[in-house]
Amino acid sequence: MALIVVGATYGAVLMLRSFNFQDIFTNVKLSDPMKVFISLYLTAAVMGVGFAGTALFMISKQRVRFAGWLGVLSAVSAIATVLVGPAYGVIIDPSSVAIISIGAALCLLGGILGLRTSSTQPAEPLLSTMQIANSAALSALTAIMTGIAFVPSPTGGFTHIGDTVILIASLLFGSKVGAVTGVIGSVAADMWVGYPRWFVSIPAHGLEGLIAGLGKGKSTSVQLGLCILGGIVMASVYFYVNIFIKGWALAVISYGRDLFLQAGISIVLAVILTRTLQRVLPRFKA
Repeated sequence: MALIVVGATYGAVLMLRSFNFQDIFTNVKLSDPMKVFISLYLTAAVMGVGFAGTALFMISKQRVRFAGWLGVLSAVSAIATVLVGPAYGVIIDPSSVAIISIGAALCLLGGILGLRTSSTQPAEPLLSTMQIANSAALSALTAIMTGIAFVPSPTGGFTHIGDTVILIASLLFGSKVGAVTGVIGSVAADMWVGYPRWFVSIPAHGLEGLIAGLGKGKSTSVQLGLCILGGIVMASVYFYVNIFIKGWALAVISYGRDLFLQAGISIVLAVILTRTLQRVLPRFKA
């Protein structure tokens, strides 16, 4: 995980210098294609780290084979980070490529070892029929809530309360439904409103839903804490990308907006609405 982050970050810094920007503390002004390229490059790296981190969590839960698949996905994402450059005709620094490649190799090795490990737990489908149905309905609701109630930001992007639905999905139905809702609902909304860097939403809102979903069935204080952690991760993913395509100052402003307005309001609404639903419809307590 550390190698992928260090390699991708170092590569992004050198790319900005090749575009005549000395550092991220300057006012970065890139062309739209270059913004898409750097965002895609960093998003692939973040996805690699996200898969690897989730694999470690699954190992702690004795889900070693599932962790193995996540390790393989982490390696694929890391390799995709390296391949984005040639696809866009941009040369990535060889040392950065080497660091990311070593990280990918280690993730792949860990994934293979996980898949070769015998498991005592019974096999289960990735998503049950009910989880698929809930994810589909809540993803549509997320897209609707995002697309009809958003405010464009002067720093780029937009502020919305679509995260409310993602967090409700997580708290009611768990991490799987929360993560799927976060990915599909947010990407659908981004495409609807025409956000050009929609792919950043995959790790940002996917991890948000995954983390908040760990609070299913827990006390209000635990659910609130996990929702806050999920919101911080979501905002931090966007921040990590924004510092390389906007510059430090605008990235900090965007981070505050994402964290205190978008995530903050959504967390309060989600916890209140979840508890209300559980009182009115007791089956949601299960």
